[in-house]
Amino acid sequence: MATTKDTADATMDVGFEVVEEDWTIVEGGELRGMKHDKGVLSLSSENTRDVHRWRKMPSLEEYESLKKLDLHKSRYIKNLHESVCRLSNLEVLSLVRCEKLITLPAQIGNLSNLQELNLTDASELSSLPESLGNLSNLRKISIGGHQGSGNKVLKRLPSTFGNLKSLEILCLDKCKELESLPPDIGNLKNLKVVLMRECKAVKELPKSIGALSNLVELSISKCIGLSNIPPELGDCGNLEDLIMNKCKNITTLPDNICNLRSLCMLDLRACKKLIILPSQIGRLTNLKFLDLRTCKRLETLPKSLGELTKLEFLDISACVDLTVPRSLEKFKDMTEGWDENRVQ
Repeated sequence: MATTKDTADATMDVGFEVVEEDWTIVEGGELRGMKHDKGVLSLSSENTRDVHRWRKMPSLEEYESLKKLDLHKSRYIKNLHESVCRLSNLEVLSLVRCEKLITLPAQIGNLSNLQELNLTDASELSSLPESLGNLSNLRKISIGGHQGSGNKVLKRLPSTFGNLKSLEILCLDKCKELESLPPDIGNLKNLKVVLMRECKAVKELPKSIGALSNLVELSISKCIGLSNIPPELGDCGNLEDLIMNKCKNITTLPDNICNLRSLCMLDLRACKKLIILPSQIGRLTNLKFLDLRTCKRLETLPKSLGELTKLEFLDISACVDLTVPRSLEKFKDMTEGWDENRVQ
């Protein structure tokens, strides 16, 4: 079973020797406290003094070998220096908690070797340049943020987003104003993980999501604007984890979801308007974990649920109107919230 911890939160190994240098910005935008060494591979703000008061980013023109640039917690930087776009060897760019950052340079797509772009908790980032689609080696992009404030203003991804053919991990957690995923997201054939928890303005998932043949994990928890799931999702043959708890406006699931033969985890906890499960849910032959806690309008469980021979955990706690077919009594010992009075 894939997990967010194992995939999205893992530090990407980009295969280079890290040579850390601490640096300080002084008046005039110059670097002080490090040698102008063209062989420097990594610059980090981790231990830099007065990092919270930085207003201006220096030129990095001298550091042509740079592979990692970490500017996290540079809270007053509004723009990146244009020289960043000429770091042709750059593989990792981290802008975590750059809370005043408004946009990225128009030429960011020139970073042809970039593999990871981390914009977590860059809360005022309002747009991404169209050239982003030129990042042909990008494997992971993180926007928003699961633990922090997320992103407050980004409404859409660039129209070129579907060109990111190497992308494996897409994190959009807490992009609170994001209205939709790109309609051509199905072009991202290498995409394995999509995390979009608390994307409250998203009203639907694109039909092309069914073309994501390598998708392993989809988390849409607290996407309260969603009222339905496209049947095309059932075409994601390698999907293992479908996490959609607290999607409080979902009323039904499409029958095609029962085609997800690789699915191990289905988390529907607190989908408070969910009234019915697909009758053929028993076709999810690899399902191990089914969480239905607090699905208060759910009235019954399909008899085919009894065909889930690999099921290890079932939670029906606080499903106040639920009745359980007697044929499911064999799941009694693995079920949280089991009540004999519900069995019919």
